[in-house]
Amino acid sequence: MKKISEQVMRAKSFSGGYRFKGFKGQARDELIHIGVPSKVIIPMIREPDFPLKPAVKIGDRVFAGQVIAYEEGETASPILSSINGRVVEIREIDHFSGKVAAVIIEGNEDEDYRKVESYTPQWEELPPRKIEELLYRSGVASLEREGIPTHFKTSTIIPEEVEDIIIYGTDSDIYNLSLGLLLKGEGAANFVEGMKILKRIMPQARVHLALNKERKGIIKGIRKLTSDLDGIEIYPLAPKYPLDRHEILIPTLLNKRISYGSSAADVRVVVLSVQTVLHVFEAVAEGKPLIERIVALCGPSFKENVHVKVRIGTPLEFILKDRLKEGDHRIVANSLLTGFELKDLSLPVDRTFSQIIAIPENRGREFLAFLRPGLRRDSYSRSFLSAFFKAEKRVDTNLHGEERPCIQCGYCIEVCPVRIIPTLINRYIRLGIDETVVRYGIFNCIDCNLCSYVCPSKISLARNLREAKEKLKEMGLDRTIHRGG
Repeated sequence: MKKISEQVMRAKSFSGGYRFKGFKGQARDELIHIGVPSKVIIPMIREPDFPLKPAVKIGDRVFAGQVIAYEEGETASPILSSINGRVVEIREIDHFSGKVAAVIIEGNEDEDYRKVESYTPQWEELPPRKIEELLYRSGVASLEREGIPTHFKTSTIIPEEVEDIIIYGTDSDIYNLSLGLLLKGEGAANFVEGMKILKRIMPQARVHLALNKERKGIIKGIRKLTSDLDGIEIYPLAPKYPLDRHEILIPTLLNKRISYGSSAADVRVVVLSVQTVLHVFEAVAEGKPLIERIVALCGPSFKENVHVKVRIGTPLEFILKDRLKEGDHRIVANSLLTGFELKDLSLPVDRTFSQIIAIPENRGREFLAFLRPGLRRDSYSRSFLSAFFKAEKRVDTNLHGEERPCIQCGYCIEVCPVRIIPTLINRYIRLGIDETVVRYGIFNCIDCNLCSYVCPSKISLARNLREAKEKLKEMGLDRTIHRGG
């Protein structure tokens, strides 16, 4: 690989957004291996609209890392068994994304797995196409929203078409997977090797590393490890939500805009998480197939907030057993603002999981709630004591008030990262859904849900806009209108 020099870019930002601080339940930098379950449930699906075909039948013996389902179509990535065992069932399940077929495997809790053939720690000696094959056969190329480009149909674009690779570790959500844990010990060096591997198969691409600017030690360490590399730019960014969304990251770093209905691939960009880059290294240099994930257990309902290493397909109940406090809790995947509720705990963790969040159910009404000092409650208006003291903020499912008329405070406009006017659009929605709301940019909305979060009148702005967009699609009026940057 040619010699190159890394540079740290000046900080960038975007209009709107919100900085979440000090919430109780952040996962500490501790990793627990919870062991191999006796049963896994592997959904045969890569995306909601792309079910896969089984490559095994009931009674077959399988090993961890073996292909058990494959996809035929414009994009293709295999699904692997995550444990050694026997296929006992192939049936339809009510998955989070809808009804899908799944392979159920029972095993003996053996931790061994079969390594991907042809891997080597001296990966620099491999031709790019062989590296792509390792990423494909390991299952790693299927990660992220649009996959990692290879010549094995794992993405809608091929490696030579990629102009920019964005890798993010921005800590911008309420709860986040710990960068400190992922990059601990050899993690940082492995991460840099993963970036070099990606650069090898996408040689025309520039690498943009977006990191939380408050992680000065991590930035310093990565800077040192990449001091002799070229084409890798580090951006220290304020951890402001929703920075990790493609629609925000790409224009913030590259000044490329993603319009409604488009994707990162359409503007020749690949967006990856830090954990995905570590999976890239493991697959190519260590031969490890995509059989497990590191997942953060966040939120005040857990007895301990830690990170766990779990096999893909592990039922949620296996992970959560004896880890929750007494009482009723709501379990959410990946993000409190944009994630989905996990109601059926018999369902499995899949390759998209990075966090499991548990918060107390609170359905009660609070008498004179507005008179309370709010020492542990978050407030955009800084009207609670939590704005002035550093006590840990708590989160639960209670709205802490009922919907009231809009007071024209403008908070939803201030935080909107795509510069639309949620309260105005909502007013027109109530008058009747038509092309007027399209002209006001409703399809520029990225469903970050900040408008609802900051609304002091408890108006479900985000839900109203989301439902209106669905109705507009049915009417054939789905399009976007660009607003000034």
